[in-house]
Amino acid sequence: MKKAMKWIVVLAVLAGVGYWYYNAKVKKVEEAKPSYDRAKVERKDLRTTVESTGEVEPRNRLDVKPPIAGRLEELLVDEGDSVVKGQILGWVSSTERATLLDAALAVSKDELEYWENLYKPSPLVSPIKGTVIARNFEPGQSISANDAVVVIADDLIIVANLDETDVGQVKNEQSVEVTLEAYPDREFAGVVEKIAYDAKTVSNVTMYEVDVRPDRVPSFVRSGMTANLLFVIEEKEGALVLPASAIMEQADAKTASKTGGRPAGSSASGGSGGRPDFSSMSPEERAQAMTQRMKERGMSDAEIKERLAQMAGGGGRPGGKGGAKKGAATVSYVFVASGNPDQPEQLVVKTGMTDGSYTEILEGLEEGDEVLIQKISLGSRKSSSSGSSPLMPSIGGGRGGPR
Repeated sequence: MKKAMKWIVVLAVLAGVGYWYYNAKVKKVEEAKPSYDRAKVERKDLRTTVESTGEVEPRNRLDVKPPIAGRLEELLVDEGDSVVKGQILGWVSSTERATLLDAALAVSKDELEYWENLYKPSPLVSPIKGTVIARNFEPGQSISANDAVVVIADDLIIVANLDETDVGQVKNEQSVEVTLEAYPDREFAGVVEKIAYDAKTVSNVTMYEVDVRPDRVPSFVRSGMTANLLFVIEEKEGALVLPASAIMEQADAKTASKTGGRPAGSSASGGSGGRPDFSSMSPEERAQAMTQRMKERGMSDAEIKERLAQMAGGGGRPGGKGGAKKGAATVSYVFVASGNPDQPEQLVVKTGMTDGSYTEILEGLEEGDEVLIQKISLGSRKSSSSGSSPLMPSIGGGRGGPR
């Protein structure tokens, strides 16, 4: 009985050691192998846009003031009425006429009519063609020569404020899609009419005013409304596209050829000892090497993930484009399946416009072709304790806390 128990304990220890060896060595090697998603070249409509907000304003806002001080006898227009240049908007009596008419009315109606026909009021005339957007006085009120009886706007436009990083993509007569906060489901079209030459600073940000002219001003548009604008920079229908994450960039065109594989002379470790030579690595090797270095420095999984996300767009360092030096020629390429599932080939492609999610393929691939997109893995959270015995109790998680 004791001998049997001894063999059971020995077998249990051997099983534990085998399990530990598998997780520490074999599984680690398997997890280190790159894995890929697949994507096909397809046709999609691409469009690049710049978003902004603005306010509906009249291009020309004019206060119509009376020619003389006195009393407003009659006002012939109301808010929303369209007027033409030279149209009589109302009649104004001077202070003397208003006093004379009041005295005549006290005598008799015939006396009032006599003086009304003899002493005519002054007309209030519209100086421009437009729409009445404000009526500030009513008949019978006293007014001065500085009072705006009505306000007329000739055309309603949308004035947007664009950041200096976006204004360079906008030009005159460019298409704009407009929606109002008050009517979010009623979109209408417009075009860029004018871009300001002088900037203004808003919250320490340099902004430029851009005037947008609606193709047709809908009846529900009112001055002062807040508008959301979508400036259409570029659009193409039925373009051949791939997910943007599938497109990589390489500074040296010689290392990214159809017969390539990994660039010559590159390795995951960058040589024996010292700092790895990231500039000579392919993007997937660079990601693996940087992951290992960041783990050695004690960085948390969240920090590593953020750093790798910055590389994912083109395989380069933060602030760069595909890891290429500033001003260096770059070539775009994708991964395609080869005879070795762990080492796909690199295929050079020519790219066009992108909307951030998808990138146009101009040359190198056809519709239906399949490419590989490398998955970026952070590895095991407990890799730092891979050398410990499986029979010892676990002591919490690594830095960064439990997920």
